[in-house]
Amino acid sequence: MLCLAAHALAQQLAHAPELRQVPTQRPVIALTVNVVWGTEYVPPIVKALQAEKAHATFFLGGQWAEHHPDVAQMLRQAGMEIGSHGDAHRHVGSLGVEANEREITLAADKIARATGVRPQLYAPAYGELSPAVFQAADRQGVRVVMWSIDTIDWRQSHSPEIIQNRVLSRLKPGAIVLMHPTDRTAQALPGLIKALAQRGYRVTSVGELLREAGRAPQTGEHGGMSRHTAIA
Repeated sequence: MLCLAAHALAQQLAHAPELRQVPTQRPVIALTVNVVWGTEYVPPIVKALQAEKAHATFFLGGQWAEHHPDVAQMLRQAGMEIGSHGDAHRHVGSLGVEANEREITLAADKIARATGVRPQLYAPAYGELSPAVFQAADRQGVRVVMWSIDTIDWRQSHSPEIIQNRVLSRLKPGAIVLMHPTDRTAQALPGLIKALAQRGYRVTSVGELLREAGRAPQTGEHGGMSRHTAIA
């Protein structure tokens, strides 16, 4: 029964229009960081990841990348995967297809100018989804990425220990963890990655997690999967 349930879950995840978790039995998870604020905490987060030889996907706002090209370029040079968080952090769930496409294309242009990478993974602002969001993403050839574990690290009351426990208590192979650039997140990462390693888990980016699961055979340098790659 457990095998049948796991297979059914894998099929459901594989055919969902958005990616929340990658079907795999391997003890690997992806960390994602949505960046439209908290610029001063991005370098400490990268430093914490590098110290543990871990990678993550940084979903950048287009306007943020335009205003902070040095930090955006640092992310690429550090080997982190670059994704898109849209251009202006708008409530995309209430926008039409054309407006959603503009959010994606404007962000992609600005991120490409700042980093040299045109992102192929897209995390809509506020986690808002709609038929228009999916249609716009499909037209632009980007994969919509959500999460299966939310650290809620933006909440001031969430200590590094709470952030760690939210991940560890919900841990599953192929999980995608949502984070933001805060001082608490930077403080939580070293202990979190060590605790994951003690449980046999490794931390990587969304694109690498997809590749390891055999679901993204074509890739772009630090920009996620190829826009022409279909994920069954």
